[in-house]
Amino acid sequence: MRDKTIIENEITAPKKRRPMLFIFIVLVFFVIYKFSLLNYFGFVTYSDAKNIIKDFEKNYLYSEVFLNKEYIELKNNILKPPFTSKQKIDTLIKLSEKLSGDNYTNFSYADLMQGKLNYSLYKKFEMQSKKIDENTGYIKLSGFGENAEKKFFKALEKMEGMEYLILDLRGNHLGYYTEAIEIADDLLPGDLEIASVEFSNSKHYYSSNDFYYGFKKIFLLLDEESACNTEMFALALKENMGDKVELIGKKTKGMDIGQVYKIYYNKINFSISAYKWNVKGKTSESLASYLSKYNNIALSSLDDYIKAAASMK
Repeated sequence: MRDKTIIENEITAPKKRRPMLFIFIVLVFFVIYKFSLLNYFGFVTYSDAKNIIKDFEKNYLYSEVFLNKEYIELKNNILKPPFTSKQKIDTLIKLSEKLSGDNYTNFSYADLMQGKLNYSLYKKFEMQSKKIDENTGYIKLSGFGENAEKKFFKALEKMEGMEYLILDLRGNHLGYYTEAIEIADDLLPGDLEIASVEFSNSKHYYSSNDFYYGFKKIFLLLDEESACNTEMFALALKENMGDKVELIGKKTKGMDIGQVYKIYYNKINFSISAYKWNVKGKTSESLASYLSKYNNIALSSLDDYIKAAASMK
């Protein structure tokens, strides 16, 4: 006959394990939701939706839309626990764009049920530098990403003593305006107006410091994909340095509105129209006038641009 104590232990042991099993299952589902394929579906939790909309309202340039009755009703309908959908948030953002006339905000997301997988707005920032010849340095900036100025400054240090700088900004349309301003500061003499940047509830003015790297001439390479912070940067150098800066390329994108970028773990990328810029009251239209002389000139490869720069040394 089996010991009664052993039988009782066998009966009670599973009961003791049940709370631990429940906690384990909850943790497993939490990890699956946060890090797995579930993020590729179209639903988001109430708290995530609330944070996304909070980010939008904190940064959006056209804050007057938040007082609109239709916006308020749609927002309240979306923010109902426990879940809502990415598509509903997208509808709210599109309503805001319609009410404000905004063309640059982009809410992009993955949703397997809608066949949306190519959602990423992120572009990896890259910088390349080299010597074209003994007197000419070349730097390629694909974007004004995090720490762009620090990397740029290190590249400049290697080019000290050179007379000419070719700065390739083709395709540069992403990044932080602050990085663009700091790089402009590295190239401009002291006490010059770089740009003013206006948000929904504030305006900031930026000017150059005394320390800078001087070149006999700077060539800025631009194309149709050069946009926003790149346009602000190019115009700041041209307006302040005149003939010492040569703009080479086709008409740029013409974006006087800048974005704040948000990336969320549940496969959502969000670029929010957050500010507008100008340089001494001038915008990208002024930049276009400087580039008009290249309208009928073939500029397809880097060699074409470098040859154009060489002809103006």
